[in-house]
Amino acid sequence: MSENQSSHQDVSAIEFFSVLAKSEIVAAEKLTSIEQQLRKAGGKVSSKKLIDSLIQAGLITQWQSEKLLRGRHKGFFLGKYKLLGHLGTGGMSTVYLAQQSLTRQQRAIKVLPRKRLNERSYLSRFYREARSIAALNHPNIIRIFDVNQQDDTHYMVMEYVEGCDLYDQVTDNGPVSFEFARDCVIQAAQGLSHAHEKKLIHRDIKPANLFRTHSGTVKVLDLGLALLKSDDDENGLSNQYNESTMGTADYLAPEQAINSHEVDHRADIYSLGCTLYFLLTGQPPFNEGTLAQRIAKHQTVTPADVRTLRTDCPRNLNDICMRMMQKNPNNRFADCKELISTFESQGQWQDTPQLNTDRTIRSTSKTANAPQPPRPTGKKRSKVPWVMLASLAVLATVLVVLASYVLRSKVSDPSAPIASYK
Repeated sequence: MSENQSSHQDVSAIEFFSVLAKSEIVAAEKLTSIEQQLRKAGGKVSSKKLIDSLIQAGLITQWQSEKLLRGRHKGFFLGKYKLLGHLGTGGMSTVYLAQQSLTRQQRAIKVLPRKRLNERSYLSRFYREARSIAALNHPNIIRIFDVNQQDDTHYMVMEYVEGCDLYDQVTDNGPVSFEFARDCVIQAAQGLSHAHEKKLIHRDIKPANLFRTHSGTVKVLDLGLALLKSDDDENGLSNQYNESTMGTADYLAPEQAINSHEVDHRADIYSLGCTLYFLLTGQPPFNEGTLAQRIAKHQTVTPADVRTLRTDCPRNLNDICMRMMQKNPNNRFADCKELISTFESQGQWQDTPQLNTDRTIRSTSKTANAPQPPRPTGKKRSKVPWVMLASLAVLATVLVVLASYVLRSKVSDPSAPIASYK
């Protein structure tokens, strides 16, 4: 027997109605009508039948009914918004579906957990995200309508859209078509270009933070780690809380792993390239190894060619993806406008039936299967000392980066999507 079925049996219709009345979810005139019907029924109506009829009439939601069955009549309102359901929970916040009381428009409300209020970095970052999004106005960036506080509850009112983030899209359905991938990346780049023009760098671009609506619009989500380049670097949150590494490991630009608050807009291009790689192959560029090993590979190893995992991938699409993921920022696209222009200059890409959707294929170095150059003749100079020195340097860098990353991950889980709208 499910918990809800048990609750229905434990709570009578009259008891449920009493809790419903206290909650103020349903308007007074509607409550009067419901009460009259219950009295006429003379106790013959079960709580389950009452709840089903209220949900069918659109007066309450399933989520609300579950709370009411537990006797909870508080917590359904934040300011002028009525909470309708739970959308998702991430490392920094919980997101609810809500309805504006007067206009009845649906909104997504991001709420900072009360347990985070004593952690100044979280509260500051929460309001920084609100300011970051409020400064932007672009169809490819999720909009913010309000940020407020009710007692000790801090919340942000955002645009509500229905669809699926790109991580779920690929996880549920496998790698996408070439045109789908191009469309998603172009739209994301358009939103990022607008943010970059406002001197805002996202720093956490990944498939879970790109949301595609049912109408096909891609929205950039979650600017909680955004860096405003016009800020005084010494007073930025990254420095205040010793957060030298911010972002998600599988999509982290090499320079961002070293120092997050010194990156520029090209770090977002690298992360967007890793996202394109994921869309085309069903896996991030480096999908094996420990956290330290994956971070190190972003620093030192060229990802396997897209065509290694998906043989029908057009060479020019593969080349664009690989250029976006160049280790040296100077070798990437100069900005999102150049990236968009390059995409738009290409012809249409048609998928062939030879799509490889085996997600167990292992990543290999770009040079793994490449023909080896002929050995030089003549006297050889020993390379062992140089190899050892280079290895020690890389190891030291990885240890520093990993220590910073692990320390921060004890406070939050940056890989968890903050908002996941279904």
